[in-house]
Amino acid sequence: MPKFLLPKRSAEPATAWILAVFLLPSLVVLGGCERAAPDRSEPAPAGTAVAAGAAGRIQADRILADVERLSADAMGGRGTGTEGEEMAARVLVERFEEIGLQPVGDSYRQQFELVGTRSKPGATMALTGPDGSVPVTDGDNGSFWSSAQKERVELDDAPLLFVGYGVEAPEYGWDDFKGQNVSGKVLLFLNDDPPVTEDGVELFGGPARTYYGRWTYKFEQAMRHGAAGALVIHTTPSASYGWSVVQHSGGEEHFALDLPGTGYRVDLLGWLREDLAGRIAASMGTDLDGLIEMGKSRDFQPVDTGYVVDAEIDTELRRTATANIVAMLEGSDPELAAQVLVFSAHYDHLGTNPELEGDQIFNGAWDNAAGTASILALAEAFAATEPRPRRSVLFLACAAEENGSLGSQWFVARPPFERSGLVADFNVDMPQIFGVTRDIAAIGHETNSLGVTLQEVAGELGIEVTGDPDPNAGSFYRSDQVNFAKAGVPALFMLPGGDYVEPLSFSTDDYRDQHYHQPSDEVNDRWDLSGAERDMRVLYETALRVANADEIPRWVEGNEFEEDWKQLHDDEE
Repeated sequence: MPKFLLPKRSAEPATAWILAVFLLPSLVVLGGCERAAPDRSEPAPAGTAVAAGAAGRIQADRILADVERLSADAMGGRGTGTEGEEMAARVLVERFEEIGLQPVGDSYRQQFELVGTRSKPGATMALTGPDGSVPVTDGDNGSFWSSAQKERVELDDAPLLFVGYGVEAPEYGWDDFKGQNVSGKVLLFLNDDPPVTEDGVELFGGPARTYYGRWTYKFEQAMRHGAAGALVIHTTPSASYGWSVVQHSGGEEHFALDLPGTGYRVDLLGWLREDLAGRIAASMGTDLDGLIEMGKSRDFQPVDTGYVVDAEIDTELRRTATANIVAMLEGSDPELAAQVLVFSAHYDHLGTNPELEGDQIFNGAWDNAAGTASILALAEAFAATEPRPRRSVLFLACAAEENGSLGSQWFVARPPFERSGLVADFNVDMPQIFGVTRDIAAIGHETNSLGVTLQEVAGELGIEVTGDPDPNAGSFYRSDQVNFAKAGVPALFMLPGGDYVEPLSFSTDDYRDQHYHQPSDEVNDRWDLSGAERDMRVLYETALRVANADEIPRWVEGNEFEEDWKQLHDDEE
């Protein structure tokens, strides 16, 4: 899972009675049983019990047992296509069978193939313009590779075309291409969304990044338009992370699905460091701020930079097989059972690195054995729910998230039933591991009706719902829920709250920085899964209400995925 900032903890003193968070079943009864009307005379205590009925099956010790099993050294870090990943897959199948959930079709496994690409040593790239030729050195002033899935690509004097932000957003009437044919050209993109305000209204989410602002969207645009390549200008403000995060991308192995129209399939992809992009801007008679000014105009159309691109890239190709693990609880309503709510969590991680001294195994306990164990706990709760929910509930342990959320992409592209049957996704990635909080975080809660239901459930329990602590980072687009959203399916990205009932003796930010994507991401004495227990019980009740509602979830009006939702459901409104 990509890096994100956890919400800051409040300095308020702890409230001792919240420690009884799971011990008052008379206040709220879940699992399809009767629910007493909440007492509105005073606010409900933060985190008041969510323990009765089927929700009581969600228990911290059970989650911990599954985390420890999935993140054990024997799993070898669950790297994509490795024996350790296969061992984890077998554990998940075994657990779903124990819980009593059914396979979808004739198997719990949804097999698929990945194509891996890695540049061989000696790849070259140069930009030649009015001020001469500039070699692009991978890891220095740029980073580049080929995603064409060809053993060799050569670009010879391909024109470099500045396309602004490269956005085509019909809901805003925005088109940066203006019908120009860019086939065979290398496209130069600004990162982020266009910073546009019209009539006092901020477009494209204002400070919150939309999918149009993601570098993945820029690369997809290059593929859609038949371009020879795509280069994104890196600045720390526009990316929300420093140059070091992307500077070695050209030397890494990149994976793609073996599906037409996926994996970008472009001869040249890459990033340009800010100073090199500034040199290009200067030759165009402006600077980076000037390019931004150009790009935020509705009247913008692609501009020839005066540069051409030459590149020679030899690529090593390999194929590897992996599988999503899928289990289903069929709905009880004959008319609604074909509509499916999904709980997703990726079970893969980074494998091992034999070049490291000492510990070489990336155990991935928080990322994301904890998330996978959490949906196993939710599966136990739903399997015990009586009566069964009206809609079906599917549990999806995704493979290859660390390689670009490819398992969920495959699932959405090749679902085991009609895609229109997908009505919601709740994705759990790096859930709460430090105890109970007064809040629960759900990125995307303000974008669709799932968030409304979550707000209702949390509000009854005195729990605050918070969103993305760093909206410009675009965290919603950086885990498995994004593939559901791009298909029009309303989704929430569940994350830890940050307002801890019992003050912590350490910084959660420092903990994350120390252990994220490191061999040290293991269960330790700072873990307290009482918070995960509470959060998953809240999520259970939220999903149960959605599963039993008369209407399916939908995006709020004007959301970037609303049109996809309408197409998914043939909505003619």
